[in-house]
Amino acid sequence: MRARITPWTGLSAAVVAIYAFILGPIVITAAVSFNASNRSFFPPRGFSLRWWAGAFAPEWVQPLVFSLQLAAITALIATAVGVPLAFALHRHRFPGRELIRMITVGPLILPTLVTGIALLQFLTLAGFNEWMGFRALLIGHIVICLPFSVRTIAISLAAMPPAVETAAASLGASPASVMRRVTLPLIMPGLFAGAAFAFIHSFTDINLSLFIARPGQRPLTVAILSFLDFGFAPTLAALSIISLVIPLVLVAVLGHFIGLGNFLYQQPAQR
Repeated sequence: MRARITPWTGLSAAVVAIYAFILGPIVITAAVSFNASNRSFFPPRGFSLRWWAGAFAPEWVQPLVFSLQLAAITALIATAVGVPLAFALHRHRFPGRELIRMITVGPLILPTLVTGIALLQFLTLAGFNEWMGFRALLIGHIVICLPFSVRTIAISLAAMPPAVETAAASLGASPASVMRRVTLPLIMPGLFAGAAFAFIHSFTDINLSLFIARPGQRPLTVAILSFLDFGFAPTLAALSIISLVIPLVLVAVLGHFIGLGNFLYQQPAQR
């Protein structure tokens, strides 16, 4: 009995240590945001909500809204482009297919820092300096978020039962009707998952955004990093928690309605 309990005890201790390592900084940051002092003390000295009130001041609401708008538009465009691209790469064989696949997956391999520097140099050399800001950020974020949409939609296509489209066509459905009534509903979990991942990746990006943002058009992550030059204030702790809660809520909603775990680990359909 002791020989059986000891490995599980060690495993449980390792799991607890991992969770403490991951969640510890979040708990400390959340606690710091409630300090009564204007210094970042832990444990907190007193209790105050004024730093949370400061987090919703116009100087912070503007970059937060900008980040939400940028992430939402990025997710929509990445999903719209990702659907036909995923269909082409998954269902068709054509010259240059592997090259397009590598280009699509490339942003997942390259650090976003490299992508940001490359985009900055390209726009500068091409004479598109006026694009710096929202347009450049949108282009860069679509590039780094597109692989999430393509991959998740491809997973749904691979897991789709192979005969359903053929059965619908044999019953007289047109190709457009098969796509609208059969294929799209079946790949909807992958479509929404790709959009959610693209939104989160865009909303939390800082490495690419740091190079092509400009005053008045800065995501929240860049605004927080810029303020760190003056020190870490409790207001930044509140903002960090806000920027963390938004993706967590999105993931929770995604997991509730489409079963994120089931989607990620579903097996490809046998053809």
